[in-house]
Amino acid sequence: MHAVILAAGEGSRMGPHTADVPKAFMDLAGRTLYDRQRAAIDPHVDTVTVVLGYRAAAVVDEVGDARPVVFDDWADYENAESLRRGLAGVDDDVLVVNGDVLVTGSAVARLVGRHEGFPAGRSAVASIPGVQEGATAIRCDDDGIVVDYGMIHGHRHAGLGIVDRDYLDAAREWLGRNRTEWYPGLYTTVETGMVAIPPDHHVEINRPRDKVAALSKLPLGTTEGLDLHT
Repeated sequence: MHAVILAAGEGSRMGPHTADVPKAFMDLAGRTLYDRQRAAIDPHVDTVTVVLGYRAAAVVDEVGDARPVVFDDWADYENAESLRRGLAGVDDDVLVVNGDVLVTGSAVARLVGRHEGFPAGRSAVASIPGVQEGATAIRCDDDGIVVDYGMIHGHRHAGLGIVDRDYLDAAREWLGRNRTEWYPGLYTTVETGMVAIPPDHHVEINRPRDKVAALSKLPLGTTEGLDLHT
């Protein structure tokens, strides 16, 4: 499996925390968010691409063994274009990770395990269970297949998903037609199953207060042994 971490945006709502570096590379209790993401995903993937844009020169040497894709005109597009560029040359299942989320390795393992159990070709997207309307959300049919995405009543999108290799060409086509949109709309166009992950295994950082909340939740997900089949 190939991972693509989307870290091109400015994160302007973070104020001084992202004045010099992208949000994924800000400090979080002595380690960058990116470093913590890698610790969670590396056991489950073979290779990693990091899409950079804002302040890319300041962090390109910090991506380690990942393949950096520098997106110079990042401000002209939305994250659908970031993902499209990150998928260039990839021919494998793709774990998509938003640059502003932190999840546990157990949550990643849950998503990967559920994807492996899905019918051939079905993608997967992680969500936080419980209907809400304060953040982007996904809505599913009775079979758990994603049918809608956006600022809607639904399960909160967890910023983590898997695009199945069988539909990479279809994904690239959709992303190319929607370069100024949010990429999770893709999950409504290729068959995608929703996978719930526990809220204490996930944190999203959009504003300074979110960083404070994240620090109070570390270490995430202290409960062991998530059931991958529930």
